[in-house]
Amino acid sequence: MKKALPLFLAAVVAGAVVAWSMYNKPHKDYAQEEVAQTWRAEDLVAAFAEAPDDMQAQWQEKVVEVTGTVRSSSMQGVVLNPGVVATYDEGHAPEVAPTGRVTLKGRLVGFDDLFGEVRIDHVRLSN
Repeated sequence: MKKALPLFLAAVVAGAVVAWSMYNKPHKDYAQEEVAQTWRAEDLVAAFAEAPDDMQAQWQEKVVEVTGTVRSSSMQGVVLNPGVVATYDEGHAPEVAPTGRVTLKGRLVGFDDLFGEVRIDHVRLSN
């Protein structure tokens, strides 16, 4: 019993140190990542609609650049025609909501087959 208490306390302290370091670990900066693929919004949505599982396996969690025409825009994100939903990186929303044709850089999250939309987060405007 006397040997178990110091081992238990050492394990608790080690666990607390690991938990603290993981909690305070800096977030990944996707803006500094290299672009894995450049897409037109129309081509990206069509490719996901045609083969969602293959595209998901190949491109999920990759940094991509997408160019398209803005359907709608808000302070949280932008939607490109025909269905690319992009959410801005926290603290990096543009001062003025974009209109017209834009290029976005962000992490590809996946495809929402219910709405037929490709989801991208941590987005920043490239142009």
